[in-house]
Amino acid sequence: MIWITIAVVLLLTAFRNMSLRRRFAQQRTKTAEMAGVLREGVLTRQMIAGLSKRPGAIRGVVTDWGRPGGLATMVAIDDGSVSLYLNPGGGIIGVGTKPNVAAAATQLLAEAERVRDKFTVQTSFPAPAKDSAVFYLLTDDATLASPAIEWDTTRDSSSPLGALNETAQELLTQIRKTSPQ
Repeated sequence: MIWITIAVVLLLTAFRNMSLRRRFAQQRTKTAEMAGVLREGVLTRQMIAGLSKRPGAIRGVVTDWGRPGGLATMVAIDDGSVSLYLNPGGGIIGVGTKPNVAAAATQLLAEAERVRDKFTVQTSFPAPAKDSAVFYLLTDDATLASPAIEWDTTRDSSSPLGALNETAQELLTQIRKTSPQ
């Protein structure tokens, strides 16, 4: 009788674990889909459409980092909005109100303006390869893209986007410091 009880408990535990794994996978899929929708909304400028027009101004900087198993997209908009979308699985939205994040986002927008001439108009937005980064500049009328660079490119490299990447990495650091672990 005890062996039957143990077998039933083991079976119930196995079925529960399978159910939990299935629910986790479904939630991760939903989160990944949401991150993709948010990214697309930013890159197609839908998310800045309601802001007052500032012709020619950089309204936002989007940084895509190809990472093992997915994509990290960081967004800094000139209205103070700052978010990080992780695909698959998660993100941080609305941290631009934190002083350290706001200061780093302001620096990123300023650095983007400095290297603006390195960008070209883009209408499609493929994810960068693993260990690569692509920057997008949002204006009222267009989305501009940088060439892909290695994610660890620094201002000391020969890339004119090294300082922009370092500034983006600093914003990412400030987002991480602000967000609960």
